Amino acid sequence: MNRRYAFLGIAVLLLLWTGGSLLVGDYIIPPPWQTLADSVLLLARFYTWQQIAVTLIRVAAGFLLAFTCGTLVGLLSGHSRAYQAFFKPLILLLQGIPPLLWAIPLILVFGIGHLSPVLVIALICFPLVALNLSEGMSSLPKGLEQMLFIFAPGLRPRLRELIFPHLKPFLSAAVKLGIVLGIKASVVAEYFAANNGMGFQIQAAYQSLQTRRLFAWGLLLVGLIILADRLPAALAGRLGRKAPRHAGRAGHAPAALKKSFSADHSRGIIRLKQVSFAYAPGRPVLQDVSLQVAPEEIAVISGESGIGKTTLLYVASSLLRTDSGGVERPARCGFVFQDDRLLPWRTCAENVALPLRYASSPVGKSDAGAFAAYLLDMVGLSGQADELPDALSGGMKKRLCFARCFARFPQAVFLDEPFSGLHADARRRLWKLFFRLLELHRVPALIVTHFPEEVPRTKRCRFYTLSPLGSARGEEPQLAADSRFNIYSTTS
Repeated sequence: MNRRYAFLGIAVLLLLWTGGSLLVGDYIIPPPWQTLADSVLLLARFYTWQQIAVTLIRVAAGFLLAFTCGTLVGLLSGHSRAYQAFFKPLILLLQGIPPLLWAIPLILVFGIGHLSPVLVIALICFPLVALNLSEGMSSLPKGLEQMLFIFAPGLRPRLRELIFPHLKPFLSAAVKLGIVLGIKASVVAEYFAANNGMGFQIQAAYQSLQTRRLFAWGLLLVGLIILADRLPAALAGRLGRKAPRHAGRAGHAPAALKKSFSADHSRGIIRLKQVSFAYAPGRPVLQDVSLQVAPEEIAVISGESGIGKTTLLYVASSLLRTDSGGVERPARCGFVFQDDRLLPWRTCAENVALPLRYASSPVGKSDAGAFAAYLLDMVGLSGQADELPDALSGGMKKRLCFARCFARFPQAVFLDEPFSGLHADARRRLWKLFFRLLELHRVPALIVTHFPEEVPRTKRCRFYTLSPLGSARGEEPQLAADSRFNIYSTTS
């Protein structure tokens, strides 16, 4: 259907072109069949291919310069508002002012030749690349950054697992649009600043009033632009076809990893001592909060919405820095977030293997894959190892998050409203699964939930309520450490 409409659009353009030629005369607007014949004759000449090659070389050089500088400026602008403010005037200047206003002075400085056209092409393409990359960097998912802080800390995993994959569509768009824009810019650049190339040929035909030659070169330029627009997508499609990635089999998981998983990890402790935190000055969310979760203990914290439960969890796991007070936690932590935070471009097995691949003592790819398959089998996802997370249901994603959490070999575990959005029966099954995993890998756990009554009662559990400062169930928004006002045990 779309192809039919495309042919219809082309037919309308040809009819309009033919009508214009009949109306004003073929000496001003040559008919389309005449222009096509002249273009074919041009392509039969070696000289024409030389001119096309000269233009393409200039476009490649100019775009490469624009892409290099634009990528650097875009990454800096997207990373920091200060850099964004610094580079914004330059980008707006090049984007908003017609190229002729600065291209001609540039040509007067550098003269006619190769350098001036390359610089003109680069300056025209530069804003496009910079703005694309700036938008990409500023839209980095903060949730995935926090997830990597827990499971794969460091610059290398951040670049490889988040920044590069996230920026891929922005880079592709910059390349595709930039090359097309570069070819268009080459006409302006070569028209004024070169003695060869397609733009120069168009200028020579225009000045000598050779309209047939002018239209023939124009048609070749349009064909080149269409080819440049289609070619990157075609190449990306071919290069993007990869063989299916198969995770290792659960039975082949290294015995040493299995043994380490079920070994005694109970020496960890989570301790908050007079912790205060505020998102804005003068508006504290937590104030002088103290809490201790002993080895193997499971602390379940509930409270009203907006009271600061998630903030408390983020402070305890070091995702947020305290304004005052101290936090003590083990070095390796596992986290089950409310919104999953799975890498959408990685398979289920690769998401689970993430903590293993970037551990302080990294596990080899095959061993990591085999142990990931072992954990997936343990949580009931053995058949989804090679699926992408988007193919899973909400409950299956939570099981995947469990597997990733324990692939960290955590010394403490944090859960933030882990099953919100799921029905009660699914929540009950997932709680049982989590506690079964926690029995195999016994570490302290800090759980935030709106439904403490759904958490299985065990001897290891202690239940707490987070309440405002002022009284055990007061109205003020500030929080304090005193057990009468803030975190107090409701049952054990």
